[in-house]
Amino acid sequence: MNDSDSASDDFLDEAPLDSQFDWLANIYNAHGAINHPSELHGLMLGEIVGNLRRTATDWLKQVYEHMGVEKLDEERYARATEDLISFYQQTAESIDKDSSAFTMLLPDDDYSLSERLDSLVVWVRGFLEGIAISASERLSNLDKDLQEILKDFVEICQLDNRVEQTEESEKEYVEIQEYVRIGVLNLYAELNPAFSADSTQADTLSPHTPTLH
Repeated sequence: MNDSDSASDDFLDEAPLDSQFDWLANIYNAHGAINHPSELHGLMLGEIVGNLRRTATDWLKQVYEHMGVEKLDEERYARATEDLISFYQQTAESIDKDSSAFTMLLPDDDYSLSERLDSLVVWVRGFLEGIAISASERLSNLDKDLQEILKDFVEICQLDNRVEQTEESEKEYVEIQEYVRIGVLNLYAELNPAFSADSTQADTLSPHTPTLH
């Protein structure tokens, strides 16, 4: 699946609610969302990394727009509004308090490699959109290494999820996922000095970007 606009059609039918990803994916599926939940999390983190913190009202508006709905089904999900606001607040507070604990909202190993790779690709796509919204004027002033990270993220968005589920492909996927995670932390440390000064030191990226063949 190469287009995030159609990603919600078949990415998580009947998913077990045993993770934060499954919780959000269930809401997206039930509302016939036009986009992927991982992309929303990437968008959120991109804005947070760029030092933009939304109000609860603005965040919910963004969720509605991303899902392509006017409101949530409160009869079916009585706490959906409160849970979504809490989800945003906890995500922002967590990375500000201890950036090293940051994780991306992605499906676990119970899902096929294609589904996981598709989720990673749309997460990165959302992240790039979010950081462009929140820090567009500052991105051109980043140092060379951080500029390279952003270029690599653009390349990751072009990955094809049609891969064979082999041990080597699984290893490459994990390497790409970790590259993205550490890349996000390096960008966060640069663009959020007030927060990152009190957070655990971000890891350093290796000079070579992993690729999935």
